[in-house]
Amino acid sequence: MAKKKTFGLPTGLPLADIVKEGEAEAGSFVMEILPIARIELDPDNPRCLGLNPVDPRKLDAADPLYARKKTALDSIEELAINIARFKVQQPIKVYQHDKGYRIVFGERRYLASILAEEKTIPAWVLPDRPKFLRTLQFSENEHHDKLDAWERLESVRAVVGEFESYEEEMIRSATTLAEVTGLKLSMANNYFDLIRGPDDVREALQIRAITNIQLAAEIAREPDFTKRQAALEAARSGATSDKIRSVLKKAMKLTPQPGNRGRPAKNVTLGKTANTVVVRRIVETILGDACYETLGGEIRWDDFNSVTNAWKKFLSYLESNEGSEH
Repeated sequence: MAKKKTFGLPTGLPLADIVKEGEAEAGSFVMEILPIARIELDPDNPRCLGLNPVDPRKLDAADPLYARKKTALDSIEELAINIARFKVQQPIKVYQHDKGYRIVFGERRYLASILAEEKTIPAWVLPDRPKFLRTLQFSENEHHDKLDAWERLESVRAVVGEFESYEEEMIRSATTLAEVTGLKLSMANNYFDLIRGPDDVREALQIRAITNIQLAAEIAREPDFTKRQAALEAARSGATSDKIRSVLKKAMKLTPQPGNRGRPAKNVTLGKTANTVVVRRIVETILGDACYETLGGEIRWDDFNSVTNAWKKFLSYLESNEGSEH
């Protein structure tokens, strides 16, 4: 089996080391007291509170995300009270951008300082945009901020896009995604299926009709378009998670199993599935990023013939390897 590659990084490299490498790309940094007026938010940061720095308190009640923004504002109002009394105790992190600075992380402290009518804020200043900026933000968000399901998905997607852009390779399996992000494999599987899955599920997450990554991944894995749409419609109407899952798990008639009469079996029947994600999960878990090389080229996971051929090659590969060990 070919050795797995992890985007130029050693296999199993902890996320902390990736973050350290990302910071090193920007060179050394210094702590300064910066004018708040020269600092701006990162418009592409997956973690976006949606508050306007010019007037964070100005909200539109007709905004579909009003409730979420109001919750964020209430939290920042509390932080602003502390900043007014004790100032910002932990510097934000920024990098030089045009004639000012752009935030790497510290959006809440920045907005709270505006509410507290502070004119300056302490900041660690990087001379340039970090190469792995999205990875830095992902790490910070995972450890210090409470993101909702859509923001977490966008954060992971940003990390994937960043690595694929810089390393010029595709993240082709949940195993590699787990190595890059430091996520548990079970959770990386969910994110991977959502990233590679149908747009309609991601749209439901974006409008917060679905607020659970696990549930969203279950819907994304459903190959039946009608059932998936029914589940999404239930989500949009405010149905509970159990109700949504019941739409995906309609009762199936069990086929009576034959008895043990007749000739003894000489091979194993592996059954069949209409869910190609199940096949992909098995193949990629065992072969990892080497699966495409091992099975001979690209696999069209939305095409039953392509997946069937890949499965046959996969079984043949396993049989040949098992046979060579005895």
